[in-house]
Amino acid sequence: MTQQSSSTETLISEFTLALLSAEEGAAGDLMRGALARGATPEKVFEDLFAPAARRLGVMWEDDDCSFYEVTIGSGRIQCLMRELATQLSTFPSPRATGRVILSVAPGEQHTLGTMVVAEHLLRDGWDVHFMSSYDEEYLLDKVQEIRYDCVGLSISCTRHLNGLARDIKRIRQLSTNRDIQVILGGPLVTNDPKIVARVGADGYGVDGLSAVTEARRLCAIS
Repeated sequence: MTQQSSSTETLISEFTLALLSAEEGAAGDLMRGALARGATPEKVFEDLFAPAARRLGVMWEDDDCSFYEVTIGSGRIQCLMRELATQLSTFPSPRATGRVILSVAPGEQHTLGTMVVAEHLLRDGWDVHFMSSYDEEYLLDKVQEIRYDCVGLSISCTRHLNGLARDIKRIRQLSTNRDIQVILGGPLVTNDPKIVARVGADGYGVDGLSAVTEARRLCAIS
């Protein structure tokens, strides 16, 4: 199961449509079929769940599906992620790698990609606090209350950039960790990495694996 193969692209398309299907178990059948053919749970997370989550967001933004349909699809993929998590062959290290809080950026609503990143960080041994929706007051309270090594924020729309830059500045001002690192993710920064500097962040990841690598680099964790 590789990102470049046409068979994987076909499976991603079928899986995304199955998430929106009237047949509730269709997406689960496709996931279990991939596992039966030899795909590891890790590869299913990275090569199926993550791209399907991105496609759901794009379909909604392009008016190819309704918010209700995306909500249904999101709920289904979250259930499948929980099912798959019990089969993972790699587990967090005995010691915590670092402490991170993850959220979508202000104004954003799609959390599935962030959930995939959270799973990768958990398996790498990070203490992960995942916010299921953006709450500025809650986030700022948490960075004052708890010493996080890193904050991860996902963004997909340019209209939310000003709010993101404002909140990153406040995070740095209020955090108990004066060296807190801010990592971005999401299709917007993947397509234009210069956004990292524009909003005052420190780095970015294009997927779960690169987010872990970047978090380790920025937080000087070997």
